Amino acid sequence: MKKLLILSLCILLQVFLSVQAQTDKLYLKDEIKEVQVEEVGANFIKFKYPNEKASYTISRHQVDKIVFASGREEIFESPFKPVNSVEDFENVYLSYLPQDVDGLKSLGQVFSKATGVTTLSSINNVNNRAVRKVKMEAAMLGANVVLIGNTFQRGNQYGNENIPGNATMTSISGTAYTTSPHNYNKETVKNYLENNQYVLFKKDQLNRNAFDKKTSVVEMYDANRNVKLFSFDEVYERDGDLYVKSRNLRSKSGELRILYANEENITLVEQNKNSIYNYFLLSEKEQRIVQMKAVNDRKAQEKR
Repeated sequence: MKKLLILSLCILLQVFLSVQAQTDKLYLKDEIKEVQVEEVGANFIKFKYPNEKASYTISRHQVDKIVFASGREEIFESPFKPVNSVEDFENVYLSYLPQDVDGLKSLGQVFSKATGVTTLSSINNVNNRAVRKVKMEAAMLGANVVLIGNTFQRGNQYGNENIPGNATMTSISGTAYTTSPHNYNKETVKNYLENNQYVLFKKDQLNRNAFDKKTSVVEMYDANRNVKLFSFDEVYERDGDLYVKSRNLRSKSGELRILYANEENITLVEQNKNSIYNYFLLSEKEQRIVQMKAVNDRKAQEKR
């Protein structure tokens, strides 16, 4: 009886290992799925989970590679690139396929409108400006993918003595998504925010009706040439995101979401009606700030 039990276990183990060996592996950004790939299409990958009948699809853009049960590998180059600030807006990918954003975190609606200055304005230039603005708005939210919902184009309309003309116009609306809900470690960044001081050095504003974004460089010194460092009044988490409040930042709501952070730099984001704002801060450990403080300390010692 004992021998029969051992033999049965051996057979079950062989069957299990055989099934395991026949599974394919989908390598995603944050996980590996053991599946049975049914089809690799132009825009999607169709698969089943072992011992299940239901079929699923996933965008090829969300898969880094497939390692088939045979040992063959197929590598995919994703158009989804990292976005840490508005400076990376060219990395934002515009998609018209809902499956591209399946499982991604939504960061809200985006909209842009561009209008020609005169009825002689180039349609292509106006279209390109609308695309640029919607990418900028997405980047300022921390998104790297936009699922386009609606695009409207109007060509130049020439008027006469009775009817005014209209310049060409393009509007684009969609939903912004991110493939990296948090491009920072929350506990580590929270520790930075609670134990360091910061200074605001730049602010970007994008209004949906404006021609382009507006950048303001902030004076980092006070009247005595001391760096205007400050601490955050509150650091807290909501819906999986980190937020800060500070009386030293002239924001619309007083509540700012952490978009990107490390020990030396922080980017904050805020939305208010038709405008979106990014605040760029330097910490007291950033090299330029360290040098500024050292110069001031040396001057103070020389005066003594």
